[in-house]
Amino acid sequence: MSVKPSNRWINIVIFMSIFIVLAGCSSNKAAGHTEAKKQEKGRGQSGIGVESLVSDSEQERYAVHYPVFHIKEIDDRLKEYVSGELNRFKKENEQARARKESGPFELNIKYKVAYYSKQAAAVVLTEYIETDGVGKTSIKTFNADLKHKKMLGLDDLFVKNSDFLYRIANISYEQLKRKNPNADADLLRKGTSPSEKNFSRFSLLEDEIEFYFEKGQTGLDQSVKIEKDELKDILRDQYKSMTKNKTSQENPKHKGAVPIPKEEIRVNPNDKVIALTFDDGPNPAPTNKILDALKKYDGHATFFVLGSRAQYYPETIKRMLKEGNEVGNHSWDHPLLTRLSKERAYKEINDTQTVIEKISGHFPTHLRPPYGGINDSVRGLTNLKIALWDVDPEDWKYKNKDYIVNHVMSRAGDGKVILMHDIYATSASAAEEIIKRLTKQGYKLVTVTQLEEIQKHRGH
Repeated sequence: MSVKPSNRWINIVIFMSIFIVLAGCSSNKAAGHTEAKKQEKGRGQSGIGVESLVSDSEQERYAVHYPVFHIKEIDDRLKEYVSGELNRFKKENEQARARKESGPFELNIKYKVAYYSKQAAAVVLTEYIETDGVGKTSIKTFNADLKHKKMLGLDDLFVKNSDFLYRIANISYEQLKRKNPNADADLLRKGTSPSEKNFSRFSLLEDEIEFYFEKGQTGLDQSVKIEKDELKDILRDQYKSMTKNKTSQENPKHKGAVPIPKEEIRVNPNDKVIALTFDDGPNPAPTNKILDALKKYDGHATFFVLGSRAQYYPETIKRMLKEGNEVGNHSWDHPLLTRLSKERAYKEINDTQTVIEKISGHFPTHLRPPYGGINDSVRGLTNLKIALWDVDPEDWKYKNKDYIVNHVMSRAGDGKVILMHDIYATSASAAEEIIKRLTKQGYKLVTVTQLEEIQKHRGH
């Protein structure tokens, strides 16, 4: 005998059907949000990311850094340039070594985002290249219209058929001559003559346009800033009024010190301990992958960060500290500190200390000098402890997970310090496996500071 369902049960069925549909939509929305978060991992707090290419080879040292705006047309041009410079350096380096010329050989490209807004960006790349003991510094600039996804040349800024080169040339000469009355007038006039080559290095700023001159060009290592108001009759309208965005370096979020877990060393001095260290980061995706593995296996590590990268990824720095890891100083741009003047070397170290303190409220206690380059002069610039290493799998060179894992595991030992880099995906995958295997073998994963304390307990 069939029973006709009551209106009450029909309403319940309808309600449950609607609930299931809405739950499914909510689930899809959450999944979409998660995927969006994944896509944002490479973006800095300001919307700008950083790409780094580093080699720690004794015979071929290079550290190349450039910004990423997540606009393919712009990023491809920057990548094309730095890749070309790096390939040229490698070729010249190889030729020099074939001639048995003495090293060290080094390439360092660092960047400054001179201007950034939703509309446009100006990037200044400073390149230092050393071959056979002779170093040379040069400047390259890139100006981008982010809204229209294109690079800008000087002629793009001014109305067609205007006399902008003559106007800029006269203003530049007058400014430089006024500031340097004893300068070589002929060289200065020649270096500021109205040619595109003389004014090819420039930054489009909020209220000014800055032009950069190399010493061989004008006899002066100076730049000139020209107010837009002086050029308003010939400057294109879209570049007259621009508003600057603040980058995370200029205005890092700082709401008190990041709380660091206060715990005594939970390691018996007789236990097996090992210190994993990671250089050149942070790089959100691989760095967080390593942090996840450390958290899973109750381990800790020391991250020697670059100031130029830390400024854009403050949340990653905060997470390191919150989870009981250590943040160390690896300089601002990864130059060989021993070749710098005392003033420049101090700035590399101090600026990194400052940005980490602004982000987290904590100062690093250890410095890992790039390439391990250290001397008495550099030691005298800082009270930071110098932290080197025992095992180096050269993961920057051999981007192969199995090779890196096997190299580290075959050389791991009680009290040793392992060097790796957290800017590469292969290194992060290898670190996951290394953390798992070391823990299974009974190692306690500790920070450099913890290892030092343990060594004291052991009487070393």
